[in-house]
Amino acid sequence: MSAHRIHARSPLTLLLPALLLAGCGGSGGGTSGTVPAATRASDAEWAALATPRPEALAGAPRVSVGEVLLLGTPAWSTAPVDPGLGIAELVAAGLLRRQDVRFVERRRFAAAAEAERRGVARPEGAPAAGTSPGAQYVVSAAWASVGLDSAYVDLRLSDAESGVVVATWRGATAPDADPVAVARRVVAGTLAALDGLGVRPRWQDPEAGAAPLAYRASGVSAAAAASFFQGLAAEEAWSWERARAGYQAALASGGASFVEAAAALARTARLRNGGTLGAG
Repeated sequence: MSAHRIHARSPLTLLLPALLLAGCGGSGGGTSGTVPAATRASDAEWAALATPRPEALAGAPRVSVGEVLLLGTPAWSTAPVDPGLGIAELVAAGLLRRQDVRFVERRRFAAAAEAERRGVARPEGAPAAGTSPGAQYVVSAAWASVGLDSAYVDLRLSDAESGVVVATWRGATAPDADPVAVARRVVAGTLAALDGLGVRPRWQDPEAGAAPLAYRASGVSAAAAASFFQGLAAEEAWSWERARAGYQAALASGGASFVEAAAALARTARLRNGGTLGAG
């Protein structure tokens, strides 16, 4: 079995139970894949896709996504991106659409800000770093499915400045949970941790399945999830047309309930139309 990691530029380290660490070995990493070619959308089409970012409620905590660790070998693949990155970005999209949390881009913003500080020219199509409000909390998580009868998400919420863990959470999943369901458990755990701190304002989510209180399969097909990850791979390379095609294909296969794909598509359009990583 293998461990797949992504790292935010943060002092956080996800501390895992010794039992899980003992069960994790070997080498890992995402496999490469091909993002489909895409026809060009008109400026009017891009403008229609660039729906405004949801307005955060007063007092909504500012949250970034840090490290996501997968223990075991998932039955699904997130090619052409690393599995940890894929789950982390599904979580980011799941938070981005909410009004009771203010999602703060951390990983890509930090890289872009450092490049600007060093005077490195931005890659073609890449958005400016912009100005970030800064995160108050960083969520890090591990999903363990190591051949047992059950699996679970372990989550830690840390203070963004000090790195001190301020809340933890554990939630069960099925051993064969699909990637969107795993990400939604991380989102649900994040909300529960924030509730434990008493820092999340009341908000009624119009999509009840986006952060279920108990585990449930997402209902998002493997084809839709694969299209999402193709869109993500293209967005990571600032290839806007291919990113749009991937996310639109994810929505076409997954339907309106694939809210993460809708959030990522709108974010892509905002960035392509001159938005900054800090504003998202």
